[in-house]
Amino acid sequence: MPQTDAATLSFLRYGIVGIILFFFCARSVLSISPSRNDLIGIMFIGLGMFAIFPFFMAYGLSYTTASRAGLLYATMPLATITIASLFRVEQANLMKVFSVFLAMIGIAVAMSTKLTPDNLTLLKGDLMVMVGVLGAAVFTVFSGKYMEKYGNLPVMVFSAVSGVSVTFILSLFFGEPFNGSLSFDGFGWFAIFMLAVPGGALMMYSWGRALLIITPTQAAIALGFNPLTAMFLGFLLIGEEITIRFLAGFIMVVSAVVLSNISFSFLKVQNFK
Repeated sequence: MPQTDAATLSFLRYGIVGIILFFFCARSVLSISPSRNDLIGIMFIGLGMFAIFPFFMAYGLSYTTASRAGLLYATMPLATITIASLFRVEQANLMKVFSVFLAMIGIAVAMSTKLTPDNLTLLKGDLMVMVGVLGAAVFTVFSGKYMEKYGNLPVMVFSAVSGVSVTFILSLFFGEPFNGSLSFDGFGWFAIFMLAVPGGALMMYSWGRALLIITPTQAAIALGFNPLTAMFLGFLLIGEEITIRFLAGFIMVVSAVVLSNISFSFLKVQNFK
């Protein structure tokens, strides 16, 4: 969005998301009193979802392409598996480890290119997007236990308080929220609405509900549809190039996600037996 900057857009989008979510669960939020340790934990993971994720994704997309960012976003299930395994939230196995390495090879294939000044800019954006993905993965792994105790919407609201507050501070240093970055025309406000309501509040609500009934890895695996959408919309709407090398890497990443899902399903069946 050329009418604003990445930092201001992140603060505005997720600030609106937090307000909408609070509106729908104000009574619950005001009636519960999380323990001090739980509140600290919720605020901490909120930094991942509502500060690190939107800030680095928005800035990363100003340097890289939508298709490359979508491919990196598709690795979130694998980042989730890795973090969940390291902290013993989920059990690791050989298939999960193999899927992580397969995805890493796929990313290397899809994004490998001759180093030029322009490509270095792309790599800078790719790195920033990956930092955002890791922030969201941290929230995905650790939010479930808090949602079971307090409900998904209250946890989202408490998380948004810390994350949006930090994003607002970042916008003061890296953006211009009080010097023109909030001056939108009709199309700009329509874009903000689409980002904040269906692409923000509805997405976060559905995400929280999913984390209540399935595991972090299962929830993250559903994000595999994102890069496919980003790839083809980028090609159709803004003329981004789709190369054979990129498609090969994409197939490897999707295969890694499918293998991780098969691994999880097999492990669940074995535990049931």
